[in-house]
Amino acid sequence: MNFNNIFLKYFLFFLVLLFPNVSVPMTAYEIMKKVDQRYTGETIEQTSTLVLIDKKNRKRERKLKGFTKEVSTGTKSISFFLSPSDVKNTSYLSYNWDDPSKDNDSWLYLPSLQKTNRISGGDRSNSFMGSDFTYADLDGVEIEDYTYKIVKDSDVVDGADCWIIEATPKSKYVIKETGYLKTLTWIRKDIFFGVKGRILVKKGKKIKLWSAKDIKNIDGVWIAKTQQMTTTKKKKREHSSIFIIDTISFNKKLDDSLFESEAMQRGY
Repeated sequence: MNFNNIFLKYFLFFLVLLFPNVSVPMTAYEIMKKVDQRYTGETIEQTSTLVLIDKKNRKRERKLKGFTKEVSTGTKSISFFLSPSDVKNTSYLSYNWDDPSKDNDSWLYLPSLQKTNRISGGDRSNSFMGSDFTYADLDGVEIEDYTYKIVKDSDVVDGADCWIIEATPKSKYVIKETGYLKTLTWIRKDIFFGVKGRILVKKGKKIKLWSAKDIKNIDGVWIAKTQQMTTTKKKKREHSSIFIIDTISFNKKLDDSLFESEAMQRGY
């Protein structure tokens, strides 16, 4: 350690002694780490509605039942489509591992074909069941796969003060897996919760606009009861998807067998 580093170290130390109530600004990475570590419950059970809206504003609704469970090695989730008839009993199972060196696993069961397809890394950027959300959006990403910077220290969204954080993938593999080149996310300062996003899509020169609304604290867990993802091209809307949580409960006992491949074929 050179003299300048030693001087800086002790200068900061004495600043803390003299001004103990002065807070040191958080880095973009530290902010995103807090977002990632936010409490989400040990288990989740929910019913939801997925609304698909085309460029002519024609709407289609799909009802789902979903379950999530934290396990010692990561997070397991399964979703069952309840209606309409053309997607009924379709199910999606995903394992999101805590080990960053281990790829997440996910499968889609199609009852019409009586076949379970594994979603490979290259397919995670594809649309989930015709929506504007991708498999990568559903499964989440590893925060260590990105570099972050604060684009704006203060911006108000729905009355809440936010940071605007830019996330850039560290590798071409992450870009291929997610389909995204860069993301801007508005993070609420009071609860470390993402409420808005602007996503630069790799293919087609498209931009996705994401928003989280009707934010509630239920049993100590912050959730957005409504999320919308809109795909645009040349500032014109091509398609939108709205994900609405109808009912949700946390920390109920869920059997491990619910998160096995056989459960996908049994249906809900």
